[in-house]
Amino acid sequence: MIPDTKNGLNAMTCLSALQKAIRRGMEREAMEFACELLHSSKAFHSMVCNRLEVICHEDLDTLAAPHVFPFVAASLAASRERYGKSIGEARLMIGNAIRMMCRSPKSRAGCHFAAAIGLRSQLEGFAPTIPDWANDQHTLAGRKLGRGLDHFRKEGARLAPEPTAPDPYIEEAYRLWALKQQSK
Repeated sequence: MIPDTKNGLNAMTCLSALQKAIRRGMEREAMEFACELLHSSKAFHSMVCNRLEVICHEDLDTLAAPHVFPFVAASLAASRERYGKSIGEARLMIGNAIRMMCRSPKSRAGCHFAAAIGLRSQLEGFAPTIPDWANDQHTLAGRKLGRGLDHFRKEGARLAPEPTAPDPYIEEAYRLWALKQQSK
């Protein structure tokens, strides 16, 4: 059983309140719950750090603000390192992570995407069908079909959306790949 915090609050409820406060952009309230936990024990500090990492992926728009997770991850790593030496420094790093997260754009799309695809596989036994375009010179099936560099260039290397700038190295790369294949 998980013990209560130093002030007798249920630790898991504090963790839940921390996450809901971040979702709502309530940085002060989020930090109050984080402090209740991290001031109670090192184990609760670890729990806060772990939960903040998950919140980055569950509740933040990682496509709109991809810089947030590396900042939060670095802040939490530093906080973990400093907790035993200076709780004030550890708290500072947690606080900066929380402020960044509260002020970031929010989205549950990452969580929904992982659940929709992952649970379909896990609960319903879904297995994807391998598309024909995946069978190129890099696969046994593609080699059996006689697919080489031309097929790869036309199908296997197709990008979507297409690049907006020209690739100054494409012709040279394919020329050299063809030369490499001839030398085998």
